[in-house]
Amino acid sequence: MKQQLAALFAVVLVFGAGSAGAASKGMDRIASDYPTKPVRMLIGFPPGGGNDAMARTIGPKLADKFGRGMVIDNRPGAGGNLAADLTAKAPADGYTILLVSSSHPIQGLLKKNLPYDPYKDFAGVAQLVVYRSLLVVHPRQSMTTIQNVIDLARAKPGQLNFASSGNGTGSHLAGELFRVAANVNMTHVPYKGGGQAVLDLLAGRVEMMFSPLVPVYPQIKAQRLRPIAVTSNNRSRLLPELPTIAESGVQGYEFVSWYAVLAPAGTPKAIVAKLNAAINEALRLPDVTEKLQGQDMDIINSTPQQFDGVRAALLKKWEKIVKQTGIQAD
Repeated sequence: MKQQLAALFAVVLVFGAGSAGAASKGMDRIASDYPTKPVRMLIGFPPGGGNDAMARTIGPKLADKFGRGMVIDNRPGAGGNLAADLTAKAPADGYTILLVSSSHPIQGLLKKNLPYDPYKDFAGVAQLVVYRSLLVVHPRQSMTTIQNVIDLARAKPGQLNFASSGNGTGSHLAGELFRVAANVNMTHVPYKGGGQAVLDLLAGRVEMMFSPLVPVYPQIKAQRLRPIAVTSNNRSRLLPELPTIAESGVQGYEFVSWYAVLAPAGTPKAIVAKLNAAINEALRLPDVTEKLQGQDMDIINSTPQQFDGVRAALLKKWEKIVKQTGIQAD
């Protein structure tokens, strides 16, 4: 009997190993052939904002690399969470990916009852760039320095408005951090995308905005918006005369952001690796490098594992901040 059981166990082991080997070879073949059709890149905001601009910078390069096309699919709503939910529930086959900013991993800390887990339901593909934001105001405003902003906010509690591209977005969080760090009472005005927020800022319907450089730089050059300071610890390469918020007197204030690409959790690692390699190759193209650096962005060539580490560290950092400040985005 023992000999029969041993023989049967050996057969099972051989069969199991053969099945695993066949599955592995099958997955390798799928990854090798990938993509066989156009890939859809979802963006949670309308055209005209920073997320959209980044997607339209790298999307065509990926289409050229793969030769299968890249569908840029804007799905604005709920501060980017509509597109994130669609991606989380999409087949994990590499044909639906999501371009996000650094506010994405912490949405679960800011909003109750999200239909997805911002960290566990996604596979990190690649971190693209790191960038700083600017505090900009309508030129009709008297504010020219950070101290002017603080003085006005304290003189008129709750009456100074700052626009954002939506609840829980980077432009919202930058403003909330400023509110806490500077000990001022300001009112947040969320929009359905950075483009709409900038339009209302230009029209004077809101007083100011913490914005990435890309959507507002042409307006700054045309003197239709006035920059006050940058949110990072280092000054901008394009606007070196602007002080940082920290050096303007709000000690300890720093807010930097990034753009990145995610896929649904469970996407085969070989496909994630192939996407990662293609994205990093696109970022190294001279015209892409020149364009992004010309927008004051620092290019990151990360592995999926490195990017997962960045996401985890950001989540840990904001868990502490949200607990201390009570920031919410509902």
